[in-house]
Amino acid sequence: MPLPFLVLASLFVSAWIGVALHEASHAAAARLANLEIKEIRVGKGPTVFRTRLLETDIYLDLIPMGGWVWTFPSLRYSKSAKLFFYAAGPAMDLGWFAVLITTLVTFRDSELTGAILLPAIIVQGAMLFGNLVPRHVRLHGERLPNDMMALLKTAFTRGDPNAAYRENYLNAVRRYADPLEPPFRPSGRSERIAAYLYTRDASSPHLTDERIAALERELAFTTSRSEQLRTIDGIATNILARKSRHLDACLDRLTARAITLSPELPTLKGTRGAALARLGRYEEALTFLDEADHSDDFNRCLNAAFRALAHFHLGRGELATAEFDAAAAILRSQDWASWIGGEIVNTIGAEIGYLAQAIESRSATAEPFR
Repeated sequence: MPLPFLVLASLFVSAWIGVALHEASHAAAARLANLEIKEIRVGKGPTVFRTRLLETDIYLDLIPMGGWVWTFPSLRYSKSAKLFFYAAGPAMDLGWFAVLITTLVTFRDSELTGAILLPAIIVQGAMLFGNLVPRHVRLHGERLPNDMMALLKTAFTRGDPNAAYRENYLNAVRRYADPLEPPFRPSGRSERIAAYLYTRDASSPHLTDERIAALERELAFTTSRSEQLRTIDGIATNILARKSRHLDACLDRLTARAITLSPELPTLKGTRGAALARLGRYEEALTFLDEADHSDDFNRCLNAAFRALAHFHLGRGELATAEFDAAAAILRSQDWASWIGGEIVNTIGAEIGYLAQAIESRSATAEPFR
């Protein structure tokens, strides 16, 4: 092969090797530090290969420039673990750069070796410089700190930056806890569940079908009963907010499972009653809704709305109107613009052909921790 072509080939292949080693070192460090990896991406541009390994999505893109290892937001924060994770990439860059230099010095008399290794060293040097100088980079439409900037930010940040996120999730799970159940401790599964439940895609305020499927997979491995119940309730609420009915079987299956796990918890009786009302089992729905949680306005509002739906389809127009008026009054009295239940109430109102005039149009962008 002519030397110019060999040099070009070396530039391309060495770039791929450097990026792959860099991202592999981050992934290995994340595993060693017990950080949950969501996605590994090597390169940028069009994706040429995609697979899923060890519950992680892996992408290989066409252009060997940049990449990332994306971890789930941490509920078990450790500064040393994050520092180790961020430092792994630059450490690999330095190590591989040293290997290339040493190999070139060892075989310096070979013209072929120089044609292969000199371009590789140039590429690796540029990569090392790009990762060691603190700056922001843009990759796949995201503006992200490079490794050194992320390392410095973590090193000089006091406390746990995810403390509020963790406490919100713990409080959400505690609402479903049994007094006899051991205290809940978040795990790697918890980090996955929390991210799937509370991170929304920009294109949709609701959980996507893919996220719901992912949450169902997590349920198969989650040992905490209270966490299972929180997950099921989150999925059910999102399905109830949809106009599409293609997930009704999932809704029925999961809410029935929740009642089996905790037959006496009023919150879950409300969710099961709402699911039965949506599924057309109106008398059963009313029985569950009568025993549901009425301790706060959130639950009272939804319970009344689904009772209105059940009464309407059973031909009890006056009862339906009264129940929906009660739900509408609660909705009007609160500033719940980001509450997914507001959308549920309005959807029910549209279905039964009755919309209270004072209900303002509301769009739910996220479900709060409840």
